[in-house]
Amino acid sequence: MPLHPDCVAYLKSSGEWFAAQGLPAFWEMPGARARQIYRDAILASKPPLAPMDLAEDRTISPRSGPRRVRILRPKVTDGRKLPVMLYLHSGGYVIGGIDESEQEARRFAAETPALVISASYRLAPEHRFPAAAEDAYDALQWVVQNAAAYGGDVDRLIVGGCSAGGGLTAIVSRMAAERNGPRIALAVLLCPWLDLTMSQPSVARYARGFDLDREFLDWFVAAYIGAGGRADDPLASPLLHPVPKGHPPAIILGAECDPLFDEGKAYADRLRAAGIPVTFIEAPGMVHAFNEITHLIPAGGPLLQPLAAAVRRAIGSPTV
Repeated sequence: MPLHPDCVAYLKSSGEWFAAQGLPAFWEMPGARARQIYRDAILASKPPLAPMDLAEDRTISPRSGPRRVRILRPKVTDGRKLPVMLYLHSGGYVIGGIDESEQEARRFAAETPALVISASYRLAPEHRFPAAAEDAYDALQWVVQNAAAYGGDVDRLIVGGCSAGGGLTAIVSRMAAERNGPRIALAVLLCPWLDLTMSQPSVARYARGFDLDREFLDWFVAAYIGAGGRADDPLASPLLHPVPKGHPPAIILGAECDPLFDEGKAYADRLRAAGIPVTFIEAPGMVHAFNEITHLIPAGGPLLQPLAAAVRRAIGSPTV
């Protein structure tokens, strides 16, 4: 299927915005500058957010030093304990953050419903591999130790994220399986980046003109992995390695016109072959990470309804 017209319109307006600002491409900027431009653009266009019963920032103290988390508890009236989701943001390990991803974190909180804890992690190039992976695992440990105080049920623990955050979801699932816990009930991977060697066919098929150009991906890898690093390490490219025993069931969202589409599909196949329950949901005509910007790509909104329903079924939540 070709690009959906809403995606065509979004790509056109995005290109015009960059041209009007006189900005170079992200991959031609220093990491800190790109981070600020991305943050400003996302926050300037952020839609109204789903209301929460609680939206609170906390500072936690993992091994790497203080990090920020945002605790989002939806409005529920029956007093039941909620499933708990650790949410890991997108941004290629270089850009993005809690504020930029809040729309999606709140959507999961409202639609599952779940107690969502969105976690920051160190970004490249200031902090290279495996900083993000270790921070994400430490955040998971904090969630397990503290979620009950906010009405969370850690026996129904979800890890989820988009793009690099989707990759981190698979990586944290691997770390938990190999490090004797904590037990994750469900992994939710949204347009995940699972192969930093970029060996999957869709990387070439959608290399330019589909919002996540190959130059962007190369820039992310160079910043995060660094010269002489191993992009094929299991904590960078989990797709390239056997599925560990104890990997949780998974739901994977793939956007058809995304350079990373084949990675998500191949990971679903790998999990299935290992006997792990997996649901793969394809979004026809959509670009990478459309799920984060459905206010700009309206046709993407209805395509997320099967995702929300699959999460509720998998985690035993009633329909909202």
